[in-house]
Formats: sequence, structure tokens, C-alpha cells
Amino acid sequence: MFIVTGESLIDLVAGSNGTLVPIPGGAPYNFARALALQGVPTGYMNPFSEDGFGASLSQALSASGARHLGRTSTYPTSLAVVTSDWHGHPHYSFYRDGVADRDMDLATLLAAAPETATGFHTGGLALVPPDDALVMAALQHFRARGALCTVDVNMRMQLAHSMGIGASRYRDAALAIVSAAHVAKVSDEDLHHLGFPGAPQVAAKALLHRGCRLVVLTLGAGGAWAISPREQVFQAAEIVDIVDTVGAGDCFFAGFIAALSRAGVQYELRDRAPPAGALTQALRHASICAAINLGRKGCAPPTWEEAEQWRGR
Repeated sequence: MFIVTGESLIDLVAGSNGTLVPIPGGAPYNFARALALQGVPTGYMNPFSEDGFGASLSQALSASGARHLGRTSTYPTSLAVVTSDWHGHPHYSFYRDGVADRDMDLATLLAAAPETATGFHTGGLALVPPDDALVMAALQHFRARGALCTVDVNMRMQLAHSMGIGASRYRDAALAIVSAAHVAKVSDEDLHHLGFPGAPQVAAKALLHRGCRLVVLTLGAGGAWAISPREQVFQAAEIVDIVDTVGAGDCFFAGFIAALSRAGVQYELRDRAPPAGALTQALRHASICAAINLGRKGCAPPTWEEAEQWRGR
């Protein structure tokens, strides 16, 4: 089972008429749903609130086929108000103090983890101090147990600033977790916030020197790269009419990991990067998963079968 820790929240998405529509979200939570729909056994670790929004999160997770391994909390559900710019890119305002998905400690997390945990994923708001300490300890624990460890950096500078967390402290925390993981997914924007100037491909290679085995670099409409010490594989973005971009990166990375799993090379990443052919197939599948989600409202991950049907069009 691939286990996931990190934020789960309700995205309050602003409509054209000014109303806010509640949609289950949070990058690691979206990844858990997307990975389960791709046929990979998945468990989500963070608590859900006992409130109505917590019930919605629990129901959507269960509907995807993922298991909730955490407990319930009396704290309220975390919220994010989501607006989009003229290009359809989402902007978030987070409400994260005293919330359910942060109501946990290392002992509780490890106690809920099954012995069959063969993968560990985190990212997003979990990398923002002080939550990074819990995530780092968990990642080191599961890596020592032989689990494949993945991280989606997904930098949120505005949130860190609103919490009084300096940019350098946040950057150092994210880089430390990237260094401890086997696979890191970053965007060109993430690399900028991490302090790597210049061409994204060159910056992505610099992360390999920090300890991870593989960097997955996403460039939006510019496609994506899988970069290891031996390979550099590119995949163009699929052509799709974009409805919105919420959750596209989460669906992309889940599709990538699922494709490597189907190819039987997922756990090679604990020691070395897979060959170019496997990376090429994984990037294509990941791009299709992202494209399908881009054509839907909110984060609505595809199943493995839906992605295969797209490929065969």
C-alpha cells in the first residue's frame, strides 16, 4: 500500500457569479484519490474533522477506492478560497490554524501505518514549517523500512508568509525533504521559489546532487521532463480545452507513479532510476491523466481505464 500524508481541505471555489462552491481538495489528498483511481492500493493518514466538510472529504476519498487510515478530529476542516486569473491559474487563500488535518503527531501517524506500506508520499503544505518536522521524521522512518518515498514540492509562499515563516526557512525545509526522498516532482515555479535560477532543466538536475534519484519537472503547457543521473526524457503536453487547472499536477504525478508500478519498475527507484523506455511511458500516461482532469471542473482524477481510452483515441 502507498500511504499519503499532508493536507486535506475544502476548496471554496469562486464562481463567475461570486458564489463559493465547496470542493474536496488539498494536494496530498488529491494525490491519494488519484493514485487509488489508477488502481494502486492507497491509504490516507491525516485526520478528518467531525464536521460536515470532514464527512465530504471522507466520502470522496472512499469513493476513489482509497482507505482512510487516520482518525477523526474535533477541530474544523481546513479551508482554501480559490480564485482564478485570466489564464485559468488558481490562486489560494488558506485558513489553517487549529484544523483537523494538522491534528496529529508522529506516534499517531506511525501507529496507523500498515505493515504493508511500500510507498510514502507527501508534499504541499506539509512542507511548510513547523509541519515539516513531522513529515521529515515520517519520511525517514518509511525510507528506513524500504518504502519508496515521493514528494510533490508545490511551494506555497503566500501561506508561509501569512504564518510568519520566512522564505529561507521554508525553502530549507522543502529542500531537506526533497533530499530525503527518492522521487521529487517540481514545477518551474517551484524551482524559482527554491532558489534555483536559470533554465528549469539545469535547476532540476541540481536537485539530483542533493540525494533524490529522479526529478519530475512539469512545465504546464510546455510539457514535462523526467530527469535522472543517466536519463532525460521529455513529454509534450496533451492538447485539451482547459476547464480549470485545479488538481492537474496531483493527477499527473499519481499517473506517473501508477504507470511505473504497472511496468514493474516502481521500486527500482529506491536504488536507481528506471530506463528511458519506462520513463517515457510513465510521462505519457501522466500527461493524459493531467489532460483529462484539465477538462473537468475541480480535481476529478481519471481512472486507469479512462486514461487508456484517451490514449487509444
